[in-house]
Amino acid sequence: MKRIALILVAAMICLTGGCVQYRLGSMLPADIRTVYIPTCDNQTSEPLIEQDVTQSILSQIQMDGSLRVTTEDLADSVLRITLTKFWLEPVAYEAGESSTANQYRMSIRASFVLQRKATGAVVVEAPAVTGWYDFDFMGDMSSSKSVALRPAANDLGRRIVNQIVQYWP
Repeated sequence: MKRIALILVAAMICLTGGCVQYRLGSMLPADIRTVYIPTCDNQTSEPLIEQDVTQSILSQIQMDGSLRVTTEDLADSVLRITLTKFWLEPVAYEAGESSTANQYRMSIRASFVLQRKATGAVVVEAPAVTGWYDFDFMGDMSSSKSVALRPAANDLGRRIVNQIVQYWP
């Protein structure tokens, strides 16, 4: 009987051993509760996308609730985002027309670093995060792109915030 109990205890230790550092909620360090987010640095050839992406990231952080957005002087951390690539690619074509696309994918790639404001120490960083959105081509490309920019920026913002609050130290 003691042997069975010992085997059960050993099995429980083996099964739960991987859960020792698992926890629900934000994985950020306890001292990081507020964040300052300057406007994204746009290194792409697409003008003004930094405004939509910055606004999307602010909204996503507020919805998540793990961090509170504040001014630079009151923040525990600073989130710096660099937009590194913007591109469109066709994803669907008109029936019988292999050269005429009717649906495109807008993609925005960014890098980010979340740093402690006091020391400059890196808390979380990622060299490449991509957000995207598929959209129908309607009328002219400029109008179609303007409709797709907000959803693509929202997807990028969601992915960045997920990487920040779910990182494993």
